[in-house]
Amino acid sequence: MAEAILVPQVGQDLTEAKIVELHVKLGDKVKKGDLVAVVESEKASFEVEAFSEGVVISLPWKVGDVATVLEPLMHVGSEGEVVAATATAAPAAQVAAPAAVPALVVAAPVGAAPVGASVVAEPVRVAEPVAAVAGGRRASPIARRVAFDHNLSVERIAGTGPKGAVVLRDVEGAIASAPAAGSLELRTLQSGQGTPVVFLHGFGADLSSWRPLVARVGLGSPMMALDLPGHGASQRHVAADFAALVDAVGRTLRGMHGGVHLVGHSLGAAVAAALTERGDLDVRSLTLISPAGLGASVDGDFVDGFLSAKSEGALQAWMRRLVSDPASLAPVLVRATLAARDEAGLVPAQARVARGVFEGSTQLFNVAAALRAYRGPCTVIAGRDDAIVPLREIEAAVPAHVALHRLDRVGHLPQVEAADLVQTLIARTVRSAG
Repeated sequence: MAEAILVPQVGQDLTEAKIVELHVKLGDKVKKGDLVAVVESEKASFEVEAFSEGVVISLPWKVGDVATVLEPLMHVGSEGEVVAATATAAPAAQVAAPAAVPALVVAAPVGAAPVGASVVAEPVRVAEPVAAVAGGRRASPIARRVAFDHNLSVERIAGTGPKGAVVLRDVEGAIASAPAAGSLELRTLQSGQGTPVVFLHGFGADLSSWRPLVARVGLGSPMMALDLPGHGASQRHVAADFAALVDAVGRTLRGMHGGVHLVGHSLGAAVAAALTERGDLDVRSLTLISPAGLGASVDGDFVDGFLSAKSEGALQAWMRRLVSDPASLAPVLVRATLAARDEAGLVPAQARVARGVFEGSTQLFNVAAALRAYRGPCTVIAGRDDAIVPLREIEAAVPAHVALHRLDRVGHLPQVEAADLVQTLIARTVRSAG
């Protein structure tokens, strides 16, 4: 089956990338790890690698084109295979968003996504005329007017219209998810119907790390995410300890009437479990990936090394601890993490969070009791080769009524090394809640 290699990008508000090099042409054979292209964002250039072996069967862009992020850069499949029309142009409304910024809690890498992945269609609307606004962001006149009326800047709203333009539905989504005073910003990653699924990243990442995984889950539910205090757009929110992290997220989510499904990774998974004890949030299901908070141990050397790394080589050396197979850590992901640190104050903010939740190689919080008390559908996914949070401590803490999936040859990032299985387990857990 053909697989799409997507256009990568870094940054929460960047929606386009320029194709500056193409190293393949139609009919060329590629194997996993081959350099196939170089794209350029506003901050840096990034190499794009093949994530599977096959033949280039679709190449919609040429050098010099400006492509929309997370749309197919090319398709790799079997010789003679034809790409379906719907796969050649994935709707920007579903995926136009920043790519993953991996770290201790990175989500699936920008790269291979199965052709025909299920997406939720928006109601048909008459196309809105768009025009560039100050700063270069394109927006329709009605989107600009409604944003102005609600004191919102279209420059800070992710566009899902043609070529990343901001249209009315984007502004309406931003209004609906506007944070209350003192809360975090909850963003919609994919629209849908029914009970929303909220993704919580962990230490060292931001909400954009979930976008590639969300595009593959195939649920019709609304998909949402937020940045934990000290991370991404929430780096100026102060949280002195784990309880403060949980409180900040809880304040943001408690207005979601009708329930919520929670998916978390590492530190984000611990926050998700702790939220079930608050009493002001109807948590319909839990999916916890490499959860922290179920034992005392954490790789403190990794945390310190990750925060102190300033060069690509140093960061790559530490990030290899996150995976079982170093080859699964694509160089573009290391560069993306490094580029995210251009944001002034990000690393100091993350260091403050680290001091509040870790002490050396010890976790200063525990959510095992919350997990034992929770009676909704719950799935725990952990790698047998996890060097950050030991599997043995997770196994000892997971109660009998919780489904525990132990993955062979997988480290702390199951969503990278076993992405297909992880997205299947997320969908199964959400659906089991009814």
